[in-house]
Amino acid sequence: MNHSKLSVRTLTMLALLTAMSIIFARVFTVSTGFLRFNLGALPTHLAAVWFGPAGGFVVGALADMIGGTLSGYSINPLITLGAGSVGLVSGLLYRSLHEMRLGLRLQISILAGHLVGSVVINSLALHLFYGYQWALLVARIPNALVLSVVNTLLVRILLENKALTALVRKA
Repeated sequence: MNHSKLSVRTLTMLALLTAMSIIFARVFTVSTGFLRFNLGALPTHLAAVWFGPAGGFVVGALADMIGGTLSGYSINPLITLGAGSVGLVSGLLYRSLHEMRLGLRLQISILAGHLVGSVVINSLALHLFYGYQWALLVARIPNALVLSVVNTLLVRILLENKALTALVRKA
């Protein structure tokens, strides 16, 4: 989101990524109690790479609020902050590590986004609001690692798609 004014095309792309995140988080999910494996963060990472940290934050936070509401949950501000932070942190690091090769840059930025947003902030929310014990929350670390690897691979594949990249550059 480098433009001083957001174009209609950019807003449309961000809205599509938000909708994709909601669908991916609700449809493509494997749940094992309080651990969930899903692709909901993939569009958030794409927004962070294509539109910067603000775009990543907006997609992550809006997808959490809208998706939670559609599922019948009330909005938890700390969990929404965690979802937005996944995009914010990955976007900040992706932009600041521009001298690194693409693969390593994606790995670091996506892993950091998951660690800050999901492991730290969301685990804090689960502890404070829902009483989860810290020993149980440690299991969220391998979950974040697996999701980071999967998201990194998928973002890399999508970034190499020239037609998709051309569409985003027009935004």
